[in-house]
Amino acid sequence: MTASSSIPVAARRRRRVLGWFGAERSATGAEPGPTRAGDVGAQRSALRRRLFDDIGTLIFSHHLTPSPLTYGVLHAYVSGEDPRTGAAVAERLRTGAGLSDAGVTQIAAAQDAEETAALSRIADALEARIGDCLAAVGESCDHAETFGSALHAEAEQLRRDPQATLTRVITLTEAAVAASRLVEGQLHRAREEAESLRRDLHSARRAAERDHLTGLLNRRCFEQKLHGIEQAGQRAAVALIDIDDFKQVNDRFGHAAGDRVLKFVAGFLRAQLQRKVVVARYGGEEFALLFEDMTPGEAVEALDDVRERLSVRSLIHQDSGQTIGHITFSAGVAAAEGGDALSAADLALYAAKNGGKNRVVRAGA
Repeated sequence: MTASSSIPVAARRRRRVLGWFGAERSATGAEPGPTRAGDVGAQRSALRRRLFDDIGTLIFSHHLTPSPLTYGVLHAYVSGEDPRTGAAVAERLRTGAGLSDAGVTQIAAAQDAEETAALSRIADALEARIGDCLAAVGESCDHAETFGSALHAEAEQLRRDPQATLTRVITLTEAAVAASRLVEGQLHRAREEAESLRRDLHSARRAAERDHLTGLLNRRCFEQKLHGIEQAGQRAAVALIDIDDFKQVNDRFGHAAGDRVLKFVAGFLRAQLQRKVVVARYGGEEFALLFEDMTPGEAVEALDDVRERLSVRSLIHQDSGQTIGHITFSAGVAAAEGGDALSAADLALYAAKNGGKNRVVRAGA
């Protein structure tokens, strides 16, 4: 099951929120006026209440224990922040199996196990290879010590019987060389296996940092990078992007088409922005960007240019040939400082939504 098809509750929540933003326009036929910070804050509070209400509805309708574990699993499903967990919940609901305390625990355990199993296997294998290397090195040391002792003993016999001593030394040397080659082969094989495991470990780490649909960094990895920038006090700007009216794509063309749109937008952002701009999928149809060594003003200019170029593209449904049409996004940009950059960018994003969509808004502007 794809990520976008596993979060219907989140899609409904998004529709309600965007409905609030469009209410004034539909009533008056005109664009709404400038957004005040207090209004946006109230809207964000309302959104959080809706999220809490949706989770609560699931808990009580399925008679679940309102534990932190239950809340965490259902939050992943409703918010769309963890597509794999969301897909597992959605599968139970789709098949009619329903949710239970035992089922929720099983989902959480399965997801934890999936994340750790690969790393555990690699760690066990690496430990075994390290043991092989240590054993080979120990064997080599034993051979060297034995060879050294034998040479010392033969040195004492050299004057009395040089010919016989030389023969024995040659034999000892040949045996030492053979043992050395054996150990060398063991170390070579262990090194090759360790290199293979290191590549596996790199792949596992990469998979843990990447969104499985778009190939971009995931939310957790992005927030780690942002935290590092903030801790170092480096100049940077952060942006949150939301695809406008994305639910309409899913409703009209299906979730498979929605997934392709997400991958297209992800690739477009990555291709159009500089390499030093970190692009991540933040959840659902939202993306997060980190503009390293750039001011918010420079980030707004760069992102607005990308927005304009995207807005003139018209997409076609690959399966049916239908025209999906133009895809636009709204974005909020803030300085990456003070530890609340994402919150500030989030408020600016919803100001962009409330201001008519298809625009980039700078926090505090």
